[in-house]
Amino acid sequence: MKWSFRSMILVLTITCCCKLYSQSSLLRGPYLQLGTSTSIIVKWKTSVPTDSQVKIGFIPGNYFRTTEISYLTSDHEVLIDNLIPDTKYYYTIGSVGQLLQGDIDNYFTTYPPPGVERKFRFWITGDCGNGSSNQQQVRDQYINYAKNQSTDGWLLLGDNAYSSGLESEYDANFFAQYQGNIMKHTVLWPAPGNHDYSNNASLQKSKAIPYYDLFTLPTLAEAGGISSYTESYYSYNIGNIHFISLDSYGEESLADRLYDTLSPQVNWLKKDLSSNYQTWSIVYWHHPPYTKGSHDSDTEDELVKIRENLLRILDRYDVDLVLCGHSHSYERSKLLKGHYDFSSLFDETKFIENSSSALYDGTTNSCPYIKKSFQKGGGIVYIVAGSAGQIGGTTAGFPHPAMFYSNRSIGGSLILEAEKNRLDLKWLAADGVVRDSFTMMKDVGLKKSMNLFYGNSIELTASWPGTHLWNRKNEMSQSIKVSPVIDTVYVVQDNFKCLTDTYEIKVDRVTGLSNPLIDAISVFPNPSKGAIRIRLPHPGFFKVELTDISGQVISTKQVNSEGLEIDFELQELQLKHGIYLINVRDGMRSWLKKVVVE
Repeated sequence: MKWSFRSMILVLTITCCCKLYSQSSLLRGPYLQLGTSTSIIVKWKTSVPTDSQVKIGFIPGNYFRTTEISYLTSDHEVLIDNLIPDTKYYYTIGSVGQLLQGDIDNYFTTYPPPGVERKFRFWITGDCGNGSSNQQQVRDQYINYAKNQSTDGWLLLGDNAYSSGLESEYDANFFAQYQGNIMKHTVLWPAPGNHDYSNNASLQKSKAIPYYDLFTLPTLAEAGGISSYTESYYSYNIGNIHFISLDSYGEESLADRLYDTLSPQVNWLKKDLSSNYQTWSIVYWHHPPYTKGSHDSDTEDELVKIRENLLRILDRYDVDLVLCGHSHSYERSKLLKGHYDFSSLFDETKFIENSSSALYDGTTNSCPYIKKSFQKGGGIVYIVAGSAGQIGGTTAGFPHPAMFYSNRSIGGSLILEAEKNRLDLKWLAADGVVRDSFTMMKDVGLKKSMNLFYGNSIELTASWPGTHLWNRKNEMSQSIKVSPVIDTVYVVQDNFKCLTDTYEIKVDRVTGLSNPLIDAISVFPNPSKGAIRIRLPHPGFFKVELTDISGQVISTKQVNSEGLEIDFELQELQLKHGIYLINVRDGMRSWLKKVVVE
């Protein structure tokens, strides 16, 4: 058999390509970026250039859709769009000729549409990427805490790869630490720190750092908020939560920094905050305005200027929570407002909106922080969480007087859980103990008056997720259905008696057919210990209900009486002493009578 030159070249090309694919190995990832309710980006790195292929499906091993990019690259980035909101997908990565990874741990869940109020959970790490045993313990404790439950997002508070933010340091101290577990199925939302910029003034200006190559972040409001036109700072919505990631180290035009209130970043921040209508607003960046850990917010120029300039803007908007790293400790403030000065001038009577611990655990003065939606200047909780990798060190004056709880002796990470108008934040230490937490709620403690036509029902819903104790027998759900026959007040509290909703129902007894003749029936004996006799207005078919005074039905009897009296047995119902109501209906009219049980 003779081979033409063209045939030999073709065979050689195919052989080389097959050899290329067979030699390809996974160096980084996979990891997830820029998640929305209908799209997500999957990224990974291979040892040699190949094409890119991602398959997705609802069941592991059963993939119904393939997305391919034909050009050869080692740094793979594949956008998967036209997805179903709030849906779990399994995926594989590789090339046309090779599967690199795809098992039960390779999955992602699209976000629900913005504004949806289901329960969300986020993991938050600051100063994590140093390859230490502390980093690994913090990681493992969170994985153990979350178990098989999804994590809706992973926030990075900067200094993600020590000590210079090099690509090799990211690979060794960040990706290698997480890509075998949580990174496969959790969308990353990072902020940069000074170590990501290598503490380098020229890089601070040029931003020519691996951080911007490794991460793909929204610039055109792809995930919500206002377009920033830069990956340095951005915003996004997940459900009813608005997140803002800022750059506190990089410089902009004219050497502007985050603390320069006329800078492009701060101008964008004000526009973004003013256009937000989600329930929760959470802002995060690297350099903290309050700390006495390994850094000192009283003496370090960057921290002082952020506190003096930026916080005034945050106080003018409905910001609820500020998260920072940089200081290698954990520090959590109370609900603060208006303190922009040195720690020595901090005055609890002036700058704390709510003096509760907000632990919400039944201990003294531990009720949640309560705010109103879109309440300007309602107070902000500030968190320093820079010990997910790096740890230790304090400065003079530790702990900062604005803090409720501080810990510099053990590392940890944050767990943020939000459901509707309730937000819970926990600090999970490297030993697996939740050493601090707080709860914040909005728009709770309702007082409502409502009118209800006699014979109708209404559903009452407590204004918070959690525990519920109604002033009705054995009612502990968040919503109850009631049918009061007289004016009734319904009250619900949480189990710690921190929260109370009151619903006053006024019953309109005009039925539309005739006015009930309240005294047209009689009950005797009254008071009674056993059976009672009810004198009817006429013979015929009747429905007789015994209810408590809140309208909850205890017993129902249907009778077709040929006479004017019927008997109703009370003793077998084992009623407690008190006042009850007998409601008699004949289909067109109703009659009501109180009966006292001794």
